[in-house]
Amino acid sequence: MENAIILSSAPRPRWLPLALVLLAAALGALGWAVWQTQFAWKSGYGDGDLSHIAQADPRALSGGDLTTFHDGFMPFGQSADNLPWQYEAIFEEGDGVFDKTFRPGDGRTASAVNSAGGMRRVGVGPLYNATGCAECHFRDGRVEQPYVSGGPMLGMFLRLSVPDGKGGFKAPDGYHAQLRDKAVAGVPAEGIGHIDWEEIPGAFPDGEQFSLRRPHFRIEAPAYGPLPENLIVEARTAPPVHGGGLIEAIADATLLSLVKTQENAPDGVSGKLSWLTDPETGKKVSGRFSLKANEPSLRAQAAGAAFNDMGVTSPIHRRQMCLDNQTACLAAPHGGTPEEPELPENLLRSLTVYLQLLAVPARRNLADPVALRGEQMFQAARCNACHVDTLQTGDTHEIARLRNQTIHPYSDFLLHDLGPDLAGRPDGLASASEWRTPPLWGIGLTERSNHHTVFLHDQRARNLQEAILWHGGEASAAKARFMAMPKADRQALLKFLESL
Repeated sequence: MENAIILSSAPRPRWLPLALVLLAAALGALGWAVWQTQFAWKSGYGDGDLSHIAQADPRALSGGDLTTFHDGFMPFGQSADNLPWQYEAIFEEGDGVFDKTFRPGDGRTASAVNSAGGMRRVGVGPLYNATGCAECHFRDGRVEQPYVSGGPMLGMFLRLSVPDGKGGFKAPDGYHAQLRDKAVAGVPAEGIGHIDWEEIPGAFPDGEQFSLRRPHFRIEAPAYGPLPENLIVEARTAPPVHGGGLIEAIADATLLSLVKTQENAPDGVSGKLSWLTDPETGKKVSGRFSLKANEPSLRAQAAGAAFNDMGVTSPIHRRQMCLDNQTACLAAPHGGTPEEPELPENLLRSLTVYLQLLAVPARRNLADPVALRGEQMFQAARCNACHVDTLQTGDTHEIARLRNQTIHPYSDFLLHDLGPDLAGRPDGLASASEWRTPPLWGIGLTERSNHHTVFLHDQRARNLQEAILWHGGEASAAKARFMAMPKADRQALLKFLESL
């Protein structure tokens, strides 16, 4: 065996197992840190406590775990609880975009003024209705000052239409379909809109009197040619914006199931889902935002409002809206270029996230017997045929926190025909008398936040009762049941709405 080879190995150092354990722990900690800082926060949940949500009465959780129990003077402007700090930072930047005003253009771009970036709020107009989001959505709710006859329109504008000869409608020659009543220096505004109110007396079957007001529109100082005799005019006022992310997260299949359910519903209730073309992708998508459900997403809605209401360009609307005959508008200094729009991508993203993560106020007065009886009256009148109390969000939204939430919006977000009294002109798939069912969550906090109780798309309703009494079309039977109730039951139903 003298040729045998003897194999031997040196003993392992005693410190090697400990070093391997420490290395594994360090790699694990590094991986955890990378996960937490780069990926985990995108779920929308921070490291804080949400036990108050878990312990709350489920009926109070109007927005699922994006419900806020803050009911002070800004109930609609709260972020969802327990956001990660990364989303809090984006939310705060978006809040800044929403709250601050834009100034007229100075002929320069952001990069030419500030190479380090930052938030440059320049480029309003040249024709516009408002200088900032909060001017229309005061404290993220409705307008701060409802319209008074003869006064300025704040957070409100007029739509102008004439028949196009093909069965549809178009803007009158020389004007936009949205009358812009303000302009930068040296540019004539398109005109000044006014509303005169006609009081219409009425009575409930039990003899209680009421009065409704019908709007009549007129336009002073039209600057771009005479307006035609067959002009159709409608008013639009800004709705509240809380809970938008949850609305965005509702799956098309859920809304289509509501359409199917309503096919054989009593009273002639038959909603339809609005379909439109996404302005960025060109794809066919559902609409669930705006009064006529003609916006598909919060990003599109935010960019559309910035452009149409403020004259501020963005990556979606890159060129100013001036018409060929509006020469002073065309010559006015800009605040950006098509390549570098006035609302850049980073700020549009922050504004979108802000709208997505605004919380929904909790339902209140859950032990109030009058409000609870009012809920029964709401159901007995079958108001919930359109104002559906409970929905589930889908499982595909980019922010995971918005997925699979049980919410109580009191809306089906479908288009419904509300009759000739509320008719104006068609808009997309919506006929002249069709409107998207607005969510009712938070409606009882309107006076606390906005100092008034003015409702409907043109501010004609001065309180919730008047809003109900203007319903017609598919809602006629529900309104008739409300009117036939004893006064105590009507008041209970209104108190229920005030608890939402």
